[in-house]
Amino acid sequence: MEQKMDLQIDIYQCGSNHVHVILQGQAEGMAAFADFEVFAKFIEACQEFINRRAQVPQIFIDAFGKEN
Repeated sequence: MEQKMDLQIDIYQCGSNHVHVILQGQAEGMAAFADFEVFAKFIEACQEFINRRAQVPQIFIDAFGKEN
């Protein structure tokens, strides 16, 4: 069964180069970044977090590894 996620993300870059992210729905809030580079670093950190969460925990891998 597919679950619909109610989430809206609006991203704006102002004339002063600030980047604003507005979250509505299942996530709420606002973040303001000094410039695009700071925003990009934030996105990279989010992607790293997602990548780590997608990995199978080592304890699970060890449980099915070869017995010595």
